[in-house]
Amino acid sequence: MQQFMKTIILDFDGTIADTRNSIILTVQATLEELGLPKGNVSDIKEFIGLPLRDTFVRVAHLSEGDILDRAIQLYRAKYNEISFNTVQLFPNVARVLEVLYKQGLIISVASSKGKDALLFLLNKLGIKPYISLIFGEEDIKNKKPAPDMALCILAKTKSDPRETLVIGDTVYDIAMGQGANCITCGVTYGNNTKEQLIGRKADYVINDFIEVLDIVNGTN
Repeated sequence: MQQFMKTIILDFDGTIADTRNSIILTVQATLEELGLPKGNVSDIKEFIGLPLRDTFVRVAHLSEGDILDRAIQLYRAKYNEISFNTVQLFPNVARVLEVLYKQGLIISVASSKGKDALLFLLNKLGIKPYISLIFGEEDIKNKKPAPDMALCILAKTKSDPRETLVIGDTVYDIAMGQGANCITCGVTYGNNTKEQLIGRKADYVINDFIEVLDIVNGTN
C-alpha cells in the first residue's frame, strides 16, 4: 500500500493526551496562589491550545508585566506534579504511533505547552521513542495559530507540506497547518467541537485516532 503521508505534526493537549483536567487544575491553583479568583472552568477550557501567556490574559485578565510573568512561572512549577496522575493517552494513540513509526513516517509534536513538560509527559506516557522532533512554546516566537511552528518542522525535516498531516483538536491547530499549506485533520474528542473544526475547513475530521491510519495510507 502506497503511503499518502510521510510526515505527521501532532498537537499534544486534547489530541494525543487528555490533559484538560491537569490544565484546569493548574491554572486554578496558580491563580489561587496569586490571590486571584480561580477562573471559570468553561473559560479555561475555551483557551486550551493557546500559549500559556494568552490563557492567563484571557481567563484572568492579567496584563503584561510582573504578575503575568509570575503566573507563568508558578504554572510551570506546579504542572508536572499535578499532571502526573491526571494525564493519559486517548484510545488508540500509542498503537497508531507505533504503526506509523514502523512505517517510517517522521512524527513530530508541535505544542503550546512548555518543552520540559512535553518531554516529561511523552516519557511518562511511553511514546517518546516514536517522536523525532518536539517543539514547545519557547521554541518559536509566533505561536499558534501562526504557521511558524509547522513551517520550522517542515524545514528541519525537509518535508513536503502536501505530504504532511497536521493533527489537532482546536481551530488553532488547523489554522497553523493551513498557514503552512499542510493537510489538516481535526479530532472531535478534544477541546473543540466537530462543528468548530468543520467550520475551520479541516481537510479531515475524525472521531477516533485509529482513523489516522486510513488518512496516512490514502484509504480515507
